[in-house]
Amino acid sequence: MYTFEIKTLVDVTNTQVARPNQGSPLEYDQNRNFITLRQCVELRSIVSYQVPPQVEKIDLKELGFGTDYKGKHRVWTFSFSPDRDGVYTSATGDILGLLLDDLDGVPIIKNLTETVNIDKAIFDCKDIAAKNTIIKAHLGTI
Repeated sequence: MYTFEIKTLVDVTNTQVARPNQGSPLEYDQNRNFITLRQCVELRSIVSYQVPPQVEKIDLKELGFGTDYKGKHRVWTFSFSPDRDGVYTSATGDILGLLLDDLDGVPIIKNLTETVNIDKAIFDCKDIAAKNTIIKAHLGTI
């Protein structure tokens, strides 16, 4: 079984503020981004995770983000396991292929607590310059 790890420059803080009148507008929008991310990864599978996305300020060098992003920035990491093997495997055998397709281009709310300037308000998993989200698969469970 694989564990998948999504690293993103998009603020996907899980504030659990599900209604505008529950918390601040910032907390509501952060949670909306997290819900969007979770719904995308659950298009093909129910997923389980131990902790919500964790944020840390790290150097982006050699992580795989787009060439537009350099230096130390806030990166949110979300690790999860699908309920079955091969659920994101494309017809060409890429174990991340369908997940990349499902997430790439999905709208987000930008200008929250990100430390990068995101030009297009989307999860970008493919553009050489603007890639703000990377996905990796690790053998094993969380």
